[in-house]
Amino acid sequence: MSAANQMKIARRPISLKIFGIAVSLLLLMVIVTLSSSIYMHRLGQQLTLLSDYYIALDQQMSDIRIQTLREVIQMERALHAKPKQTAGGNDEAAAFYKQAGDCSNEPMRAVRAQIKKAYPDPGARNLMNYRVTRLCTEAQLVSANQLIDRALLHPRVRADADQVARFTQIKSELSNVPAAREKLFASIEKYLAQVHDGDEKSLAEIQARIDEFRLDGNRRVSAMTRLIHAGTTESADRTEAMEHDALWLSWSVTLAACILGLSVAAIITRNLVRPVRELLSMTDSIRTGNLDIQIQIQTSDEIGLLADSFSHMVGEIKQKEQIKDMFGKYVDPRIVQNLLHDQRQLAQSGERQLMSIFFSDIEGFTRICEDLTPTGAVRLINQYFTLMSAPIRSRTGIIDKFIGDSIMAYWGPPFTLASEHALQACRAALEQQALVEKFQEMLPEVLGIRKNVPTIRVRMGIATGDVTVGSIGSEDARSYTVIGDNVNLASRLEGANKYYRTQILISEDTCKLAGDGIEAREIDAIRVVGKTDPVRVYELLGLKGDISDACAQLRSHYERGLGLYRARQWDEARAAFEDGLRVRPDDGASRLFIERIDVLRSQTLPEQWDGVWKLTEK
Repeated sequence: MSAANQMKIARRPISLKIFGIAVSLLLLMVIVTLSSSIYMHRLGQQLTLLSDYYIALDQQMSDIRIQTLREVIQMERALHAKPKQTAGGNDEAAAFYKQAGDCSNEPMRAVRAQIKKAYPDPGARNLMNYRVTRLCTEAQLVSANQLIDRALLHPRVRADADQVARFTQIKSELSNVPAAREKLFASIEKYLAQVHDGDEKSLAEIQARIDEFRLDGNRRVSAMTRLIHAGTTESADRTEAMEHDALWLSWSVTLAACILGLSVAAIITRNLVRPVRELLSMTDSIRTGNLDIQIQIQTSDEIGLLADSFSHMVGEIKQKEQIKDMFGKYVDPRIVQNLLHDQRQLAQSGERQLMSIFFSDIEGFTRICEDLTPTGAVRLINQYFTLMSAPIRSRTGIIDKFIGDSIMAYWGPPFTLASEHALQACRAALEQQALVEKFQEMLPEVLGIRKNVPTIRVRMGIATGDVTVGSIGSEDARSYTVIGDNVNLASRLEGANKYYRTQILISEDTCKLAGDGIEAREIDAIRVVGKTDPVRVYELLGLKGDISDACAQLRSHYERGLGLYRARQWDEARAAFEDGLRVRPDDGASRLFIERIDVLRSQTLPEQWDGVWKLTEK
């Protein structure tokens, strides 16, 4: 039977089961959605009733009470002041009211300012403020009455006799308020008409009726407020009950869906879940590096086909890992990874990149090997390369090649960030120098000798600049490497250590790019073999803040002497270098410059002499 036919036969049982589960869950979701929609619709109507009518009416009653208080205040002020100036009639009050708009704070503030300007007399002014405030209150009463009419037309209210009765009662109470207010207004106008000519007894009777009518109006507004609060509370309780019912229904149907889903899942676990778990376990084993697993899944469904494909995939991964492990011993594993997976297009035609190049060499290695057997020499160099390679790789460097006892490495894109490669190269070099002492201690064990153990000193050079990087070689054999003047410069700097008796020399560009991450001292300006332009050379002393006080003093004396040397102030320069030797008697660079000064001071130098020293050895 072909694989295609197997797929057709094997896919049907699982697909039907999954389809059945999907249909069941879908039906349950439809039931939940329909029931929730019904409940949510009813809940929405109840919330509309609550928010659009009860809460809105309660807000309007609050506004009416506030306006009524303002009326009382303005009225009391007007009655107390006994207006001397005529306050205008209702038409003028209506004109001010039109300017007040919705009677909110800002428009009313502007209207009061106009009234104050039009009526200097406080009593007349308070009377006009009272009349405008009264018109605002009456407008709000009309608005409340309209809102109640709209509520009585709402389907949710009309379907509930209790709601109809409550809104009808509120409307009835509201309809009595204007009549009570008219009696109050009439009494106030009567009082104002007799305030100057009437007797005290008559005014007192009118004042008593004003207080009676005002209290009656307040009682009616309070009664309406109590009715509205009762309706609000009842509506809120109904809303909460409906929300509880909707939540209970949703959880009930959801629980039923969970029970059904778990039941069906339990049925298909033996044929579906268990093999999948086995494959997941094998995947975890592969992720941890175990490629020797045996896949024993023999089901006749899609899982069996998946297991077969998985087995082929494991074989291919195992083969690829073997290739990578084998070539990783000859080429950096990151380059091998790119070659195997083609995740990064390596430049085959070459491209310019700013990189940091590193060269190192064991001082006097040929002489050391003369006293060793071939086996001993191989053990020595293999152990040395093992130790020295670790800092390069841990600092994201690429080991390009081993040349005898020399190491060539580089840092730069795509393996190291452009802003970090110089500092990473310097860190790796310092870590390697620190490992030289450990390697020296290991030599007796490595070589199997106790006497005449050779002393290991390693010279290193680092140069930063543009190089050509790419896959270089013939059609049959290629190497991903770097070439260019700065590669040669790094090699020359490694050799220049022998001349200056230093350990790590770096170029000026390396020093600048590493920046505040390192401590260095300028050694000299030189012309190396193969380059016509001079380069400034620096000795790498350590990481920033990681040098001794004596080393810092030596650097200060040396750089002062170097400046005096370039200015041809031979005696002062010599004295500065001698100061440095008193700090560190074994400083080879200071001794070299003292010797150079003794030679140069006896010569006639040209006017254009710039202090650049030409190295004749590679």
